[in-house]
Amino acid sequence: MVKTANSGAEREPATGEHGPRWPDVARSAGSSARNYLRQVYAGSIHLRRDRLGVLFHIGEHGDYAIFRETTGDDGVAGESCVLVVGFRLRALGAIPALHWLFQRVCLLTTPFWSGFRGFRVKLWMVNPATEDYLGIYRWAGADHAATYVTALAKVLRALSTPDSVWYDIYPATDFESFLAARAVTPSPERAANRMGSPA
Repeated sequence: MVKTANSGAEREPATGEHGPRWPDVARSAGSSARNYLRQVYAGSIHLRRDRLGVLFHIGEHGDYAIFRETTGDDGVAGESCVLVVGFRLRALGAIPALHWLFQRVCLLTTPFWSGFRGFRVKLWMVNPATEDYLGIYRWAGADHAATYVTALAKVLRALSTPDSVWYDIYPATDFESFLAARAVTPSPERAANRMGSPA
């Protein structure tokens, strides 16, 4: 993992054979699912709806709109950090119906990542122009974020177009301040259409 020169983020190269082995990824996903069930029982997992459709500018990667927000709290201590993950799914192509379907059924993956240690917030996002996808996360502890994203990146590289997977970790970063610095004022049309976003 290398430091980007101008952002203060720690960036992982998108190519190469590295990261955890597949059995380790599967075990991590299973552990996450068990922790997810405990959080559901405790009432700690929620879907937040008040900023669906809000647009954020992510530098050279363009503008992304929120189509779902998931929050959780496993009680694990750690300094707040921000994780940003981008990718372009190979199977969806430019077929609008497939993107519409994906943005709804991807909710079913929640148990397999929201139970990783330190998870707090995930913004599920899409670039309306390119149909690339993005996740912006708040994590408790940069080490916990790194553990999660190395497993996630291995999965995404198997499902995404070549060289489209990238991520940045911003240690010791306030989540809401990070978003405020990248917010794009929504148009009246976009604001009016937020109610049509998937939950």
